[in-house]
Amino acid sequence: MNRLAHWIEQCAGLLLGAVALVTVVEVVLRQFFGLQVPDAYTLAGYFQGIAIFWGIAIALLAGRHITVDALWTACGPRLRVLIDIFATFMSALAMTALTFMMWRKVSSTFSSGETTYELGMLLWPVVLCATAGAGFGVLLALFRLRILARRLADGTTDNYETP
Repeated sequence: MNRLAHWIEQCAGLLLGAVALVTVVEVVLRQFFGLQVPDAYTLAGYFQGIAIFWGIAIALLAGRHITVDALWTACGPRLRVLIDIFATFMSALAMTALTFMMWRKVSSTFSSGETTYELGMLLWPVVLCATAGAGFGVLLALFRLRILARRLADGTTDNYETP
């Protein structure tokens, strides 16, 4: 699972690099040559959206998403694990619903044949990539849930920190 997580992190990082590259090339071409990259703004936005969904998947696995730790910090180790199990379960549930709705969007985008304005690129593959990131989010949240449940069952909650 660590290899999968590493691969997902690499993909998200490459997409953010692509956003930066498209943006820099667009600015340089526009500023110095009076040219522009067709659909640069659209492509950068889509790459960023995909990277965000893939990044959410990694954040769910590592427990690095935004949290409010006032209650968690005040609790003992066993209760901390229970809070993390509940939060991870709710995150997995929310990501499942989001993935389902995104899959419906892939289907409707495929059926409609939506394209970008200038290049005429089909949009459904882009939406599918973002949906895959959300799907990996579900998978990694469930994997984290399993880790937390094992930790609780084994009683290894002493000096507990989030995995």
